[in-house]
Order: sequence, then C-alpha cells, then structure tokens
Amino acid sequence: MKLLIVFLFAFLTVWAGAAGASSSPAIPTVQTVDFYPSGAKFVFAIEPGVFDVELPGAFRATSVRLLNPNDADDFRVVEESREGWIPPALKDLKAQLDAQQRTVSGLAARKAALEHTKELLKAVRPKDDDAKAILEYIEKSQEMKLKVENELSELAFTMAEEEEKLNRLEEELEARSPKDADSVLRLTGTARAPLQVEAFTSAARWTPRYTMDLDSSTGKITTRLAAQASQRTGLNYAGPLSFHTKLPDEQVQTPVLNPLRVGLKPKEKTRSRGNDSAAYMLEDAEMMVQERMMGAAASAPQKAPAAPVMESTLADRAVKGQGALSGDGREAKFSLGELELKGKTRLVLIPEQRESAWIVVEMEDITTPLIPGTAELLVDGQPAGTTKLPEYGLGQKQIPFGYAPQITAKKEPIVEKTGSSWFSGVFTSGYTLEIVNGFGEAKTITVRDRLPIPTDEKVKLEISRIEPQPKEQDKENRLTWELELKPHVTAKLVVDYTLSSPSGEELQYRR
Repeated sequence: MKLLIVFLFAFLTVWAGAAGASSSPAIPTVQTVDFYPSGAKFVFAIEPGVFDVELPGAFRATSVRLLNPNDADDFRVVEESREGWIPPALKDLKAQLDAQQRTVSGLAARKAALEHTKELLKAVRPKDDDAKAILEYIEKSQEMKLKVENELSELAFTMAEEEEKLNRLEEELEARSPKDADSVLRLTGTARAPLQVEAFTSAARWTPRYTMDLDSSTGKITTRLAAQASQRTGLNYAGPLSFHTKLPDEQVQTPVLNPLRVGLKPKEKTRSRGNDSAAYMLEDAEMMVQERMMGAAASAPQKAPAAPVMESTLADRAVKGQGALSGDGREAKFSLGELELKGKTRLVLIPEQRESAWIVVEMEDITTPLIPGTAELLVDGQPAGTTKLPEYGLGQKQIPFGYAPQITAKKEPIVEKTGSSWFSGVFTSGYTLEIVNGFGEAKTITVRDRLPIPTDEKVKLEISRIEPQPKEQDKENRLTWELELKPHVTAKLVVDYTLSSPSGEELQYRR
C-alpha cells in the first residue's frame, strides 16, 4: 500500500511538472502602438536572455521584424495553431461565461433529478390492501407529484432565462474574440540586449472626429480633434498612441510619365471581334495600361504644410495621443488636442440649389492644416449638422456650417417668349429673385446665380437687363451680388436676357 502511495505521489509530481512545462509562452510587453486608417503597428519589448514568447494570430507573420537585429541571435518566427486561448482582454468575460455554464449545468442536473423522482413516484405501490393505507398513499403521492410538477415548471422558466443569458455571453465572446484566435506566432532566440520587435495587424482601425464650434459674430472656430479607435488583437494596452493618416506604401516605384500621342481616330471597323480577337485584345491591354498609369499619376499624394499639433513628414502626418484601449474590438475615443481657427462668416444664397442660405466660414489661410475626417458642427454652441473635411485645399478654406432658415430666396421666371424668322430663332428668358432677411438685425448676404454660356458660335446671348448690377460677373457668366439687408427687409433682383440661334435648331443646356 505504501509503495502504491509513493508511486501515485511521484506520478502526480511528474504530471504537474509536465503541465507546467507545457504552459503557453508569455506575451511580451507592448511599448507603443501606431494606428493607421486600417491597421496598427505594435512594438513589443523582449528582455535579454534566451526567449520564447508568442504574439496573437491577429498579427501578420511577414510583418514581424527586429528593430535592433544586431542584438539577437537565432531569431525565428513560427506560425502555430492553437485552440482554447483566451486573450487578456476577454478573461473577465470568459469567467462570466464559465460561471453561467456551471449555473445552467446545475439547473440541468436538478431537472434530471426531479424527472427521476417523478418516474419513481409512478412506480411505487403500497404493499397491503388496506383501504386506509391506500388512501394515505394516494394523498401523499399526489402531494409529492404536485410538488415535483411545480418545481419542474418553475425550473423550466428559470432554465430558459439562464440558457438565454448563456447564449448571449457565448455570442459576445465570439464577437469580441480576436482575429485568427486559433493561431499564434512563436518568437524564439537569444537577446544580448533588450529587444524591440515590430508587428503589424489588420485587426485595428481609427477615424478622426472633429467638433467645430463657430462663433458667428467673430468668425472664431473652436476646433477639437479626437480619434475613435478599436483593435481586436486580444491584447489590452495603455500608453502612448500615434494616429497616422495613411498606411506605409508596400510597393513603391519611380513615377514615369509616358509621352501623350494624338492622331486621327480610326473609323469604326465593321468586322466582328471574333474575326481578329488577338488584335482587339492587344488594343485593350494597351489602353488599360495607359489608363492605369494616368490614374496613378492623378492620385499621387500631395505634400501638406506642417501643423503644430501634428508630426508631418513628406509621406505622412501623425497625431500623438495617450490612453487605454481594450483588445476586444470595443471602440474608444481619445482627445488629441484643440486649436483655434479664424475666418469670416458669410451667408451664401444660391437659389438654384436651395431656398435658404448656407453658413460658410472662409479662411484666407490655414496655418494648421486639418487631416481629413468627419466634423460635428455647432454654431454659437448649438448643433448645426455634420460635414466631411477633405484634404488640405479649398475644402478646408471654405467650411460649411449648415443653413440659416431666416435668410431665404424665391426665384420666379419671367414669362418666356419664343419667336422665329426665316433665318433665326429667338428665345427670351429671365427671372426675378426675392431675397428676405428674416433676422432682427442687418445682415450681409452673398447671392450667386448664373447666365447661360453659348458653346456654339451660332448661339448668341444678349443681356437685356440686370438690376442691380452684380458685384462680379466672371468669364463663365456666374453672377455675384453682395447685399446689405436691414432687419425683415426683402430685396428684388431682376435678370433678363435673350438667346438667338439658327431657325429650326434646338437649344441644349449642359451643366
């Protein structure tokens, strides 16, 4: 007996040691995280000595590299399969799920016991034929059966609730589990000094979000920039963050501009494609190559001026932040700073497009170019809408802040007259504009409209009347008025013109 106990003790000791030896390697410490619009770059720290660490399968194996390779020997990255791994970000949720599974299992065991009792009650019979004993048996049997049935009924309701809760936890765990959770990257080697390992994952994203509050009386725009970010690597992180505007280019080539040749367009051939498919395929291939090259040249990134709140290079712009981010895909918001823009608030009416005026802030120059993103707009502290900020350029120098419903325009056509002679057709047209200032104070309003532009020398435009004269009429016949309107005043503009064309010809308008 003593020999058996010694043997069991030795076996358990060896088994425990083997279990400890087979435990998963540690995950190295995350030092920094760089976010890109679709993906993130993590930098991990590895202590000196022989190391055997692992990264979640959400990281791309081909992206893993040492930032100080001269301080390591025999560095290897091996992709392995793994089942049942629960990332640090989901340990609490997994504990809740396990506890719920135990609750449901306990209820199932209780149900099985009650059903067994119910079957036993059916099988038990009194041994004697005494009527009194039989009556007592029937009463007690019915009482017990009723009690069992009531418990089973209540248990069924409780089990349904607990099983639904279990299903919700299972679905949540699956939804928040990291990408490629069934695989792992094994990093091994020897470090002669502290190592830094870089790895990229596509299971991350971020978008810039602005809050822009316009003071309509001064033109000052208080602008707050935030980052909405998430990542599903399974690793929680707290520390410095960098948010980049673009991914590093994986394949960079020297730009080439091919010659542009022009010649007479060949007349259409009547032969079918099947008669000379090889020639057509060659022509199509050449056209596709030219289109791709022209498209690549048109989409080349433009250099943007440096900005105080950003780190700018020729190839990228990044904003620095700090905070904590869960590894289970839950979105977090990080404040990245505040800046003040200054411009001139204008009320712009374009009656062809809208009856009410746009609120537009115009800035001559932006010393701090904004990165493209969605902006929540406020005017004097009140919500006014949302807009998309484009890349630096005109779109950032003229920012729309919604509409002013108190400033309206009504466009009414003047009765059109059409006539003709042997040689020409005459089309007389025009319109009136009624501009209303519904504010209780004077406002400066910019009104914009247009006249048709003849694109054929046979079409003639003759302007009969424009009252009052516009402040500007550009070469494309766009008209601009600057009106100073007192409170609750209506102004009237009149535009009258005549178009003439050869008799029998029909005018066609192109916008």
